[in-house]
Amino acid sequence: PAQQGGKGGDAGGEEAGPALQILIVEDHWANRKLLESMVRQRGCQAECVENGLEAVNITAARQYDLILMDCNMPVMDGWQATERIRQRGGLNYRTPIVAVTANAMKGDREKCLAAGMDDYVSKPVDRRLLHEAIAKWTQSRAATLGGSSGGSGSSGG
Repeated sequence: PAQQGGKGGDAGGEEAGPALQILIVEDHWANRKLLESMVRQRGCQAECVENGLEAVNITAARQYDLILMDCNMPVMDGWQATERIRQRGGLNYRTPIVAVTANAMKGDREKCLAAGMDDYVSKPVDRRLLHEAIAKWTQSRAATLGGSSGGSGSSGG
């Protein structure tokens, strides 16, 4: 009897539809594990890659609901990876990309947005802020996946 969950924790346990698919692009293993844990706490599925080139390749083959993108990585940085994903079109062309970076300097947010990223969360990552960003950028997708928490939904017809 391997019990999962048990008493407690799952605040949003009512959703019966498929979980949101989130890609984590982060070169540092500890940060990757932390982000993965935070994403799973929110009830989402997480997939991780270690650099921008891997992100460009995997997003060509798989659809995600959100991408969490580190900016400073070897092989290909997050800015370049985001530009490639946006320029390529097709899968994930319009998927929200949230920068997760230690760069908290004045021009960094603008640099992220200019590269095609949608938002910015600074390191060290605050779980509440990360969860807010996930909620903000996946709201419409979550509603489409079966979590109708709105009340006045249009059932078309």
